[in-house]
Amino acid sequence: MSPSLFAFAKGPVFAFFALFLALGVARAAEPPDNIAEVVKEAEQACRHMNGIPNSEAILSVEDLNNDGGEDWVVDFAKLKCEGGINPLCGGGGCTMQIYFWDGQASWDLVFEDLVKSYKFGKEGDKPMFYVTTPGTPCNKPIAESCDYKYRLEKEAVAPVN
Repeated sequence: MSPSLFAFAKGPVFAFFALFLALGVARAAEPPDNIAEVVKEAEQACRHMNGIPNSEAILSVEDLNNDGGEDWVVDFAKLKCEGGINPLCGGGGCTMQIYFWDGQASWDLVFEDLVKSYKFGKEGDKPMFYVTTPGTPCNKPIAESCDYKYRLEKEAVAPVN
């Protein structure tokens, strides 16, 4: 190695370059079979509505309930159905699902609802989930909203009053 290349391979520049290469090699997690099937069904429903589906943005994965496993969020509001209608949206919101890792080798559906918006947060050290739905679940007109708060437990999404 020439002295000039060796000088480059030292210090913070090399560390940054190595990190860049490592991140470039990292791959996004592949969804479990049951979640991949849900996405496939949504794409097919879009095609039935004469659309061209793009589902790249609907999945996200992170440890929502702090159990050390990958949990999956399926946000059908992010399904693009070019030339058609998103079949999983309507009535003031879109279907949203959460799957928790069971600690073994599968993911369980722990939440599914029509939502207008949602966010994840914490109260103290407790992971929380805040949801706004159309008005019908709380006996309001559909154009109005209902707000719900849930605690993300190890195996469940528990409503908080």
